[in-house]
Amino acid sequence: MKEVQFNEKTYSCPESWNEVTIDMVIKTAELETIIEDAPIVSIICGYTGIPDKELKTSRVSEVQEIMNILEFIYTPYVPVPITRFKLNDIEYHTNEALEEVEFQDWVSTQTILYQYRDNQALGLHKLIAVLCKKEGESLDDFNVEERSQVFLELPFTTAKDLECFFLNSQIALNAITLLYSSIPDQEKLVLHKFSELNDIMKQRQAERGWYSPMRFVIGIYRLYLKYLKRDLEKYFNSKYTEISKKSWIQIYKNSLTKRFRGNIK
Repeated sequence: MKEVQFNEKTYSCPESWNEVTIDMVIKTAELETIIEDAPIVSIICGYTGIPDKELKTSRVSEVQEIMNILEFIYTPYVPVPITRFKLNDIEYHTNEALEEVEFQDWVSTQTILYQYRDNQALGLHKLIAVLCKKEGESLDDFNVEERSQVFLELPFTTAKDLECFFLNSQIALNAITLLYSSIPDQEKLVLHKFSELNDIMKQRQAERGWYSPMRFVIGIYRLYLKYLKRDLEKYFNSKYTEISKKSWIQIYKNSLTKRFRGNIK
């Protein structure tokens, strides 16, 4: 962290992603809901603690040093999945197979994901508090809210590495669930995800404005998504036909078997 002077006050400014904490990310996300269309203002305020009103009315020359220090934010951090970490000399770990966690952990996780579905960054510390514990711990052994406050000081890089593991494990778990589900359930899950993705693209397209090149690109992706969805619908319809055909064949075989047995008698 580097100390900087602003309006005759001293503030600490992170010099790399390793020095950014979950608390800083949450404060930035909260400010973004208030300060619209100015993400750099939210980032500077969230990462340094400088009041937004003071920052917005300052001169560019007064903020230039801080912006130079924060230049690392333009290089996205690439997470690497981890299952263990240390904070304040205490080691925490998560189960390497999420399908093996206690049911109460799973329920708490789903609750957090739903509660913060619009901005999951706001609930990341709580998610880590539920899924990452000391050796031999259970949710019954500690207060999740208190533990999550401790994890606010966790480096952003560690949090993203854990989030990457959670995401990969969830995708694998969803794949297993999908693999063993019935055809109607598979169709429902897959097409629902397509609808979600299309809605997100539609929203992003509207946000870009009529003359944005990105709006055109998103339009192409939405068109591709439409044709892909149509092909999937054809696939599921063929599966229904196949199942129906097998059912009629089985009925016919059963009928022949009964007739054959009747002739024997």
